[in-house]
Amino acid sequence: MHKVILEHYVVAPEEGLLLGNGDFSVSIYNRPALIVWRFGKNDVWDRRHDIAADPKPMHIDELRRGIVQEGWLFDPEQHCSVATRGSENPERVRELTQYGPPSYRNRPYPCPKPVGELSLHLPADQHDLKMTQTLTIERGCVDIDCRWASGICLKIHCFIVPIPNVFVARWSIGDADGGKATWLSFPVWFSLYRWPDPSPAEFARRRLALIEADQFGKHCNPSVTPLDPPTTQQLDGRWIIHQQFAPDLQYPDGFAYALLPVAPAATVSQVPAFGSGEARVKINPPVDACGGTVALAISTSGDEGGWQGALRKFVARIADDPAAAFEKWQGDSVASATEFWSRSAVNIDDDLLEDLWYETLHARRCTYRADVVAPGLFLPSTVDDMSLWHGDYHTNYNYQSPFWGGYVANHISIADAYFPGFQYMLDLGRRLAPEFWNCRGTFIQLTGYPFPVAEDPYCVGPFSRMAYMTGWAVNQYWFRYLYTQDDHWLRDVGYPALRDAALFYTDFMTKGEDGLYHAFPSDQGENQFSPDPANYTDRPQVMRHARYCLQSAADAADILDVDSELRETWRNMLANFAHVDDFEAMSFSAEDRRRYDLNPPEFLASDTGRTIRRADSEPDYLRLEPGNALWSWYFGHFPWRWMMNIRAGAFKPDRDIAAVKQIISRWRLPNGLLRAMAFATYGFAGAWAESLGIIGPLQEMMLQSFDGVMRVFPAWPSGTDASFATLRAVGAFLVSARFAGGQVTELTITSERGRCCRVAKPWPGKVTVTDSAGEHIACELAGDVLAFDTAPGETYHLARA
Repeated sequence: MHKVILEHYVVAPEEGLLLGNGDFSVSIYNRPALIVWRFGKNDVWDRRHDIAADPKPMHIDELRRGIVQEGWLFDPEQHCSVATRGSENPERVRELTQYGPPSYRNRPYPCPKPVGELSLHLPADQHDLKMTQTLTIERGCVDIDCRWASGICLKIHCFIVPIPNVFVARWSIGDADGGKATWLSFPVWFSLYRWPDPSPAEFARRRLALIEADQFGKHCNPSVTPLDPPTTQQLDGRWIIHQQFAPDLQYPDGFAYALLPVAPAATVSQVPAFGSGEARVKINPPVDACGGTVALAISTSGDEGGWQGALRKFVARIADDPAAAFEKWQGDSVASATEFWSRSAVNIDDDLLEDLWYETLHARRCTYRADVVAPGLFLPSTVDDMSLWHGDYHTNYNYQSPFWGGYVANHISIADAYFPGFQYMLDLGRRLAPEFWNCRGTFIQLTGYPFPVAEDPYCVGPFSRMAYMTGWAVNQYWFRYLYTQDDHWLRDVGYPALRDAALFYTDFMTKGEDGLYHAFPSDQGENQFSPDPANYTDRPQVMRHARYCLQSAADAADILDVDSELRETWRNMLANFAHVDDFEAMSFSAEDRRRYDLNPPEFLASDTGRTIRRADSEPDYLRLEPGNALWSWYFGHFPWRWMMNIRAGAFKPDRDIAAVKQIISRWRLPNGLLRAMAFATYGFAGAWAESLGIIGPLQEMMLQSFDGVMRVFPAWPSGTDASFATLRAVGAFLVSARFAGGQVTELTITSERGRCCRVAKPWPGKVTVTDSAGEHIACELAGDVLAFDTAPGETYHLARA
């Protein structure tokens, strides 16, 4: 069992132990004399999208004219661009080039919202508390042990049920000898509450008390209003906490959620708000109780039957025998955790690296699930009342990063959590592409939300019309197929997304007089406006993503045998693509070029585009000094940079692993999560989802297969023994291997779909392959790559001859 043990107070939700079922989650932290469970749910958002002050979205023809004819140049003092070559409509230039639309710059919403908190009030007549909080990862539970100088002991065991969305806390209190603590003057009790949404000014003042940067003062204008305050209500005679939101496109009557506590034998009563706007109920166990159970159910407008129907269903489940229901749910929780952790495992002779894998996957299990929308920039149980960057889906790596390594870890459900929320961006993009780009297909914007919005959410400004995110954002659909070989899923879900992204590039790219296809106008990264057309022509990031997208769509169409004319068009474009990478100067062999083409553009080394070989000098990203942002203030890029360097061959494990571990240790929180940005700059902003991408490069050190060739322990430190079980490789293979004494010692491969298996020889000399019956399998050898045919469900053992 892997455990996270805290023997100190935890003062912020993002540093607390985390539980969840992929939709409903809780972070456990402390306040004076309180144990606090802070809840979050993936679909609880303030969905207001106030675009009244936004200008008409930018058309691509306006950007083309602005670059070529008017010479837009960004002026940081005016927060917009000036037309250096003049304009017939200066006011339109100003509104088109401002730094993002007013709805994004000057409104805190849309943004995810915290759900509420449950507090356990510790005995008030005790002192000298010693508390131990223990997360047992493979059981999906937290145990809290409180002991006072008097010998009084309080034990709490808590978990979240897989289905339905219910939190359960079981508690007991007694003396040091296990007897009943009969003389307690003030026994434990609980509060369930949701505070009123603060005004922007109140929230901004609170933030400025923590950090110097004024990040939310821009929202302090009369048109920005908080949510309506929460209320306490009764549903069929039971007290609930209810929060109502404004009407939106998906919920014309307004989205809502409710929290319903159940505590057998306890008294649940409303607490007067005294005009504060807070909604609170008090849960009082009997005075002489030495233990009990508190359960909390959450339901939202998105549940079957609405929030009322879901809560009534919950009550019906426990009506006859609450104790039996709690016992069953505990069994369900353990069984779910056991099944999850049976899918793969690692064993590393380095506690930091092994714990990193388990703790990160645990956090993903708590907050990601294939049948619900995924979080945006922050984990739901840690979000504040307002979120940096709206807590949204950023599609130039931030939203993608938490999914890196999900398929390799053999957790398809977690990786599939990418798709439900992203579907809203796909659907919106299918409107934006023809309206603002004159293109078919779909255009994926830099930012978006896991619900419908009426208009382009980032409709003006330098980041509003960049073409590279479209390809990047749909790569996950292709990855899903590569790792599962699921033709039915590809036909029904994957190919429609890939096809529409490829259609966008088909119409956006233009054939020049040189006979090659070019991309104009689109910048890359997050650059400001420039009057130089070269800065908007054939930018490497745009070209690489367009090329990879067209290639993926064509390959998918081949597999499904559909869209023959489109396939021909895409292949022709690929054969006549304007060059952005000088392969001859890179001294690429044919195999180097093949691996380059099969590596997703996001993992190409950004300076040269090289994928295979790099210089032996230490990579800049590992410098342990304040000038390195990855070390000093921004960890979020680290998983990405680490992955690029591993695939580029620039990561030298024996040389670099110590620096990698130092950087990870610098950003690692007590609960095993990794902060993405420095507290001094951004404060407690919520646990950053993008840092969950750290297992991508960690697994890449153990198993690499992005180009269809398995490489086992390709970048592993020679002095660290390790093994892994049933990690997933491209081609739908489950791989288990052991590394000891500086070399691979065991390797087995199970084929799910019966594809041809290609694996780089793990040892010099001859290698034998046998099936589960001990029969030798014929292999072909090309260079150092073995290839052999497989049967579905069969397991193959590779050994030295």
